[in-house]
Amino acid sequence: MTAIDKYTRLEALGQWSESPDLPPREVVVSFENTTLVLSDMNENPLCHWAMAATSRLTLDGAKAVYTPDTEGFETLEINDAEMVEAIAQVSRAAITIKSRTPWLRWVFMAFLITGITAIFYAAPSLLRDQAVRMTGPESARKLGTDMVATLDADMCRGLKADAARELFQSRAFPDGGTSLVFVRNQRPARAFPGGVVVIGNAALQSMQSPDELAEFSIALSAQSEATMMQLFDASSPRELFDYITSGKLSEERLAQAARSISTGFEIGDIGNYTPPDQPLLRDQDWRTLQNICLE
Repeated sequence: MTAIDKYTRLEALGQWSESPDLPPREVVVSFENTTLVLSDMNENPLCHWAMAATSRLTLDGAKAVYTPDTEGFETLEINDAEMVEAIAQVSRAAITIKSRTPWLRWVFMAFLITGITAIFYAAPSLLRDQAVRMTGPESARKLGTDMVATLDADMCRGLKADAARELFQSRAFPDGGTSLVFVRNQRPARAFPGGVVVIGNAALQSMQSPDELAEFSIALSAQSEATMMQLFDASSPRELFDYITSGKLSEERLAQAARSISTGFEIGDIGNYTPPDQPLLRDQDWRTLQNICLE
């Protein structure tokens, strides 16, 4: 039991002077936690004094005079030995509690700062993971297409060649996970998010068969997820937050990531490729596709 608990039911009469100009008034003095409660004779509270701020002005035997302010304008005279001792005990307890408060505050602040720091360092990773989770195949394909569009690439198109490309893709990649883009620029072949694979004209011309193109494209397409992670890794927390809420990244961010991918990725192992039972393209269609950049 603490000193405060011990005296919670203790009461005594006292003479309370609200100011030197007013006559003393008889009051009932009691305890409430770390507060001294002054009530009138009908038990109506008149005021509360914080025990930690209450000081004793005089002590004469069992009679003591207290004040809650430094000037001593407001006073309380008590002529009760038990109450005087109780106030002394509770005042020390209240002061002890008060003295501990700054330590508790510092501990709380330390935990708060630690928590904020942890959130600061964890936020980019959490945002990146959320961006990856919310990016489905169609969204990834859109990112890859938009990134390629930011490059200074002369894309090869042609009515018959485009038809041959679509036919090739439907047979070589029946799951629709790879989309081929052919360019005239002498750029290394690269993969972008969503299975978007960019192949230069020189690389296409050097291939001997549709199977070789399919094998080469599948090896590149396998790097699409890594390029998407590269895009999100390069994005700031603000950019990731905007992407999560709007589904869009700025053109500047897409362009920077596209340039980085164009110069930073190497083609991985081709792996095992099993040609289909039927030819991917007829010879005529294959020649048309190979010449897509010559039209």
